[in-house]
Amino acid sequence: MRRCRRRKQADVVVAVVGESQGMAHEASSRTNITIPQSQRDLITALKATGKPLVLVLMNGRPLALVKRRSTSRCDSGDLVCRDGRRQRHCRCCCLAITTRQANCRSPSRVRWDKFRSIIAISIRDARIILKSQNKYTSRYFDEANGPLYPFGYGLSYTTFTVSDVTLSSPTMQRDGKVTASVEVTNTGKREGETVIQMYLQDVTASMSRPVKQLKGFEKITLKPGERKTVSFPIDIEALKFWNQQMKYDAEPGKFNVFIGVDSARVKQGSFELL
Repeated sequence: MRRCRRRKQADVVVAVVGESQGMAHEASSRTNITIPQSQRDLITALKATGKPLVLVLMNGRPLALVKRRSTSRCDSGDLVCRDGRRQRHCRCCCLAITTRQANCRSPSRVRWDKFRSIIAISIRDARIILKSQNKYTSRYFDEANGPLYPFGYGLSYTTFTVSDVTLSSPTMQRDGKVTASVEVTNTGKREGETVIQMYLQDVTASMSRPVKQLKGFEKITLKPGERKTVSFPIDIEALKFWNQQMKYDAEPGKFNVFIGVDSARVKQGSFELL
């Protein structure tokens, strides 16, 4: 608590929390993936100082960061950075981002769920009824469906908009290609980088396929007001999967294309494989 009183004189408080090396490696399973209680007590005390709080997470897995079901956002810190590799250049990057000398660049490579009771399994969002008078539906009654941080999520000191998806053709031959494109605009006041991600969904496959499967990504840098067209060529190899006959092949039918800044904030197009 004495250290917390000293923090009242600071402009920004940086707290390095999370898992020790022995808590997050092989043969180190945990029944509770929240931040340890002693650290949560420290975070509460630091928040009470009224200073902006930056959490630098040391972790080998996604942690449950939301402590109350009354909110769907991480209310433990004003900014959350991850230093999972525990390397010196990672710490320098966290410091540069915290002081706004650099912008955020790397999106999350895993999905972060809201609570420890939620298991990250693949489900079809179309089957979830978000507004229904019927109690017996596939949704939470006390919280909105969806993760805290979806796959590919990242922060930035600027903002980006993504246009609707345009396709070079509504159909694709097995020996041909379809190019999916979007126009990305930096609508903020700072130069920044973002990773534009493309996902595919096989709608009519004979086997269950992922709701969204990452098939391409491109990191771009834009100045304020600058626009850039990002294109992803799609060929037959991007559509193949192992079928019931254990043959790696693509099946004719409809495919959805999703392009955006993460797996949740996407624009959609579709084409048909002939």
